[in-house]
Amino acid sequence: MAIPKVMGTEVEYGITVKGDPDFDPISSCVLLVNAYREDHAGEILWDYDQENPLADARGFQVDGEKYTPNQQENIARNKTLVNGARYYVDHAHPEYSCPEVTNVRDLVVHEKAGERILEASRREANALLPAGTQMLIYKNNSDRKGNSYGSHENYLMDRRTSFKQIVECLMPFFVTRQIYCGAGKVGSENRGHPCDYQISQRADFFETEVALDTMVKRPIINTRDEPHADREKYRRLHVIVGDANLSEYTIYLRNGATAIVLAMIED
Repeated sequence: MAIPKVMGTEVEYGITVKGDPDFDPISSCVLLVNAYREDHAGEILWDYDQENPLADARGFQVDGEKYTPNQQENIARNKTLVNGARYYVDHAHPEYSCPEVTNVRDLVVHEKAGERILEASRREANALLPAGTQMLIYKNNSDRKGNSYGSHENYLMDRRTSFKQIVECLMPFFVTRQIYCGAGKVGSENRGHPCDYQISQRADFFETEVALDTMVKRPIINTRDEPHADREKYRRLHVIVGDANLSEYTIYLRNGATAIVLAMIED
């Protein structure tokens, strides 16, 4: 019996400052996030204690050290909004993580709300920049210089469903999902497969089928095992293969079709 599909998205946005020869993406992201003034949640520190990005769904822990920022960095890089979203700096990108929802319509509403929040804070940030410069924000997946950033999805799943079964069923689904949910891209950033046009912005940057990494040698199926729930009962499927979409219909189709397929796998 399939469990209800609690879901959410995390969108990393592209950022630049036009007219600034010394553009620094990290300081620009900090300026952008802190320029947002319409939330009244107060100063809330983000809790990193339960985060474990090195746990692998295949049953092992990857070697490495978990990064936890100090309190000052935490305050400067994170905002917890009154709608339950997290608005923060992720490496060199502003990121909006929508609150968890239980249906696809609410997910679309919250992802589109994120776009408005980014635009509102962009306007506020521009007022603080020197004359002759302008901050620009892009909801896309690559900077045309070989760098990619993600539009990630998350789905609650029953821990009793084997990860091997999830991989076997999702591999063909995720590959073909790009046909009707891809954002499209002119040209190629993968030197091995030049082309004039692609239906997916992210396809150039995926090199393997199953792995834990999200920034190098990206996999079609990500194995991060970080449920943010009862580990004995649930897993959080972390999907990194999708494109950033502007169309409400495409977002609805992307997440709705995936939720249906996951429920079928559990059944």
